[in-house]
Amino acid sequence: MTSEVYVPKGYVSLENQSYRGPPPYGRKVPYHSNRGSRGCGCGLLRCCCYCLSCFRCCFCCIFIFILILVAIVVGLYYLVKPTIPTYNVENLDVKAFDIRKDNKLYTEIAVVVKAENPNKDIGLDYGENNAVSLIYSGSELCWGKMPPFLQPGKNTTMVNVVLKGESDFGPEKQNQFMQDQKNGNIPVLITVKVPIRLVIDDFIHMRKFVVNVNCTVVIDQLQPNIRPNIKKKDFTYGIEF
Repeated sequence: MTSEVYVPKGYVSLENQSYRGPPPYGRKVPYHSNRGSRGCGCGLLRCCCYCLSCFRCCFCCIFIFILILVAIVVGLYYLVKPTIPTYNVENLDVKAFDIRKDNKLYTEIAVVVKAENPNKDIGLDYGENNAVSLIYSGSELCWGKMPPFLQPGKNTTMVNVVLKGESDFGPEKQNQFMQDQKNGNIPVLITVKVPIRLVIDDFIHMRKFVVNVNCTVVIDQLQPNIRPNIKKKDFTYGIEF
């Protein structure tokens, strides 16, 4: 005895293989494809990974370069063992010190500076853009420049600097100067600002830096054609990189 399958109206039997009509209730089955979005996501991720890898590579190269540079600088430092040069004012020769009727002071003084380079393998290249001044009571009386030269290692050089200038020298400063001259204690300030480049073994030229030297000198007199006696000297140094 065979039994028939009861199928209500509006339904389709799954056993009916010959059905080619639309889906039940007239609805279309949506079709989703993830191929496009999946490819875009993978491409973006691949690009980010590539950029991150390049960044790491550049960072490692820069870090290695800095390490090599630091190692070279430290090696040179321990190899040559640099020592700060010293400077000293040996004497002053007064060529002119004339107070004129219009309260103008004309001054010409030759200053001999002793420069000592104690380093064995380091030379000192003194540049042209330098300035030397002589100051009394806050007023710049005369100024000049050191001649540029290359000082080798283990060397002492006497540098002759000629200072010339004309400045205001009113009655108040004249009275103060006469009193200092009478007491035999004339304080003057000699300032030196000179660019220097280190030269290692005559072929390695290092970066240039500026040396500032302030020398407070107490002398007994300031008169033309008479060399004053230096009674006291005090130095301060400064370096600008």
